[in-house]
Amino acid sequence: MSNTELRKLDKGTDWEVRGGGLAGKSADGTAELRGLQADLNRFGQAAGFDHVKVDGVVGPATATAVQQVHKAVIATNPGLSATPFPPPETAELVAEHAMYIRFWLDGVAAKALGVGRLRRYVRGAGKDWNVKDTIAYGAGPVHDDFVALQRDLNRLAGAAGFAPLEADGFLGPKTAAAVAKVYAATVAKNPMLLATPFPVPEGKEEVAEYCAFIREWLAGPAATTLGAPVA
Repeated sequence: MSNTELRKLDKGTDWEVRGGGLAGKSADGTAELRGLQADLNRFGQAAGFDHVKVDGVVGPATATAVQQVHKAVIATNPGLSATPFPPPETAELVAEHAMYIRFWLDGVAAKALGVGRLRRYVRGAGKDWNVKDTIAYGAGPVHDDFVALQRDLNRLAGAAGFAPLEADGFLGPKTAAAVAKVYAATVAKNPMLLATPFPVPEGKEEVAEYCAFIREWLAGPAATTLGAPVA
């Protein structure tokens, strides 16, 4: 999630109607819609819905996933029916309130449904990570996790067809490209693994934010499919 205050995403500025769905128009809009879909995929099993494609295009499947999570949360505790967003009955409402839905998923829904072992790293001064020029860098244990991510990727380099990375904990275009190549190689062997609990990264920011989720996926579905175990 971006490090801005929670706000509604504006139609025509942040998102627009495109094809059969609603797609991001601004950088914030695109990142929030892709992030929302990835966040929802953490709840697929707990809320009983098929994983949604993380493509930043909000349609009926994404709206249904939000509805299913909301219903599952209420089933555990009817007192949690109130949300910081209106009932997500349409894709338009989901796109407009994406930031609020993600905030609610991270807090209320994750706790109610027991989906909270991993977390997204927060960008900003004094927080988990930040950006300087072309790289994202972490603080303390987050830096260590960035180093471990690059090492995990290097174990899959041969199977996915990229040159090993320098495991220095500084995330840039090469690290983002490596994640994307592992994803492409994995899906080529098993199209059923198309949906992920993170956006297939278009840049260093998404790698940094979803580092923990990417690492878990690398050690599980990717390593198993590509036959290159990640320790």
